[in-house]
Amino acid sequence: MARERKPPAGAGAEPEEITEAVFIDAPRDPELQAFVAYWQSLHRGDALPSRADFDPVKVPKLLPNIILYNVEKPGGPYTIRLVGEEVQQFVGQNATGRRAGAIMNTRAAAMMNRILDAVSIERTPRYRAGKTHWLDAKNFREFEACFLPLAADGKTVNIILCAVKFPETAR
Repeated sequence: MARERKPPAGAGAEPEEITEAVFIDAPRDPELQAFVAYWQSLHRGDALPSRADFDPVKVPKLLPNIILYNVEKPGGPYTIRLVGEEVQQFVGQNATGRRAGAIMNTRAAAMMNRILDAVSIERTPRYRAGKTHWLDAKNFREFEACFLPLAADGKTVNIILCAVKFPETAR
């Protein structure tokens, strides 16, 4: 887990740099925070929002960062339905139509499926941040992601809406 470092006198607390991918309690990136707030605003009581409720026009800055996963049944398997342009450029390919984790190493693919399992079965969001360990050529780069459940019937997750950011970092 990320540890909090003590700030110098008079400074606000900043999280310590994350060196591996970890779960975080909530998004840190302001655009991802707004994205999650928008998703939360779509809830109808206890019902999860559906894909039809989600209006991409409401989050135009994040459209290049979105990944949609089709959920065949809670617990998987998962197929990539859509990959935003920034994600495609970062990973070097478009994985639309492929199984989740198909372009990742075995360890990273297993973790991706565990994340998607948790979101689809527990019907709750998950947030991750850290280094892009799944891309050997870019494993020094940072990412932050949120995985949000969508349900056509309000109950059974049939799509996972993901937004991922890749802030610029020095090597």
